[in-house]
Amino acid sequence: MPRSRRISRIGLLAAPLLLAASLLANAQEVEIKTEFAPAAIGEPGVAIHLDNDLFTGSGDDSDYSWGATFTIGSPEPGPLSAPLDRARRGIASLLPDREAAAVSRATQFGMIAMTPDDLKSADALPDDRPYASLVFLTSSELRIDTSGERSRFTSFTVGLLGTGVAETLQRGVHQVQGGIVPNGWSHQVSDGGEPTARFVHAEQWVLGDTDTHAGRLRQTKLTLAASAGYLTEASAAVSMRWGRIATPWWSFNPELGDYSPAPVAPVNGFSFGGSPEVYGFVGARVKARAYSALLQGQFRHSDVRVASDDLARFQVEAWAGVTSAFSEWSLSYSIHVASREIDRAPADRMLLWASLSFARAF
Repeated sequence: MPRSRRISRIGLLAAPLLLAASLLANAQEVEIKTEFAPAAIGEPGVAIHLDNDLFTGSGDDSDYSWGATFTIGSPEPGPLSAPLDRARRGIASLLPDREAAAVSRATQFGMIAMTPDDLKSADALPDDRPYASLVFLTSSELRIDTSGERSRFTSFTVGLLGTGVAETLQRGVHQVQGGIVPNGWSHQVSDGGEPTARFVHAEQWVLGDTDTHAGRLRQTKLTLAASAGYLTEASAAVSMRWGRIATPWWSFNPELGDYSPAPVAPVNGFSFGGSPEVYGFVGARVKARAYSALLQGQFRHSDVRVASDDLARFQVEAWAGVTSAFSEWSLSYSIHVASREIDRAPADRMLLWASLSFARAF
């Protein structure tokens, strides 16, 4: 599809979201209270998140093709995630220590899948991006400073590249839908399976008042992040949400995700004068990338790899969406656009996908 048509479609897809957000920005100011309370983020909850380029309605099915995560928020890690949490805490202990007024922990199970543009071919496609998949488990922690104006996010992930799970799921779904069945999964990165890991550290600041009870129905946030592992990169992001905001600024974190969302526990117990919380959000991020195992592979042989010289070192990503929440439940839809990850044709494509999220705090 020509680039001009893709950009045009993105504009059409994003327009309804931006319009809804603009309407929400003019909503009547109602007094609400979201006082900084440590107990507010220590409660358990669950979230289901689905990514798919088909959710955009564009008809494209390449690059970041799809992903799914299941997140469990819990004050303490369970038996499965306890070793991960210990590893995360060990690495995080090397960072400068700051006193925290509240701590939230979460565990996330997930999978992401990448595909080239040509799904019909059963041959290796050395000129395009490789098939790639990752099954992973993540342990995370969000620490809120005593000032309530700054937070720190850390996570540690272990996973497997190159399993057959993504192929089985994608082929099955495409057969049911009657779409093109992908035939090149035997050439995916690290085909047969290879372990991998990643550590993420992010610092966040709210720009302005942290409370919404004074009629401030807009929040802006700055995030600086870095990671090492199967994705090694650094980033800076600015995000904003506006409308009927009842949850605290640190509870909403689209800028912490890379492809799939970051594991952050849902927040419970907030309402907007008895009405649902509804807000629009937008954001943008600039990333400097040093390494991507999903493109370059690791130690195991891969039929298709992206050379280091062909990796796009800088990437710009933007998103827009709408969230609605009432009491313990929330629903969110967003569209994501990212510049190319590869610098050579024909793989130098813009990425486009959309996300659906369902969350419940207990």
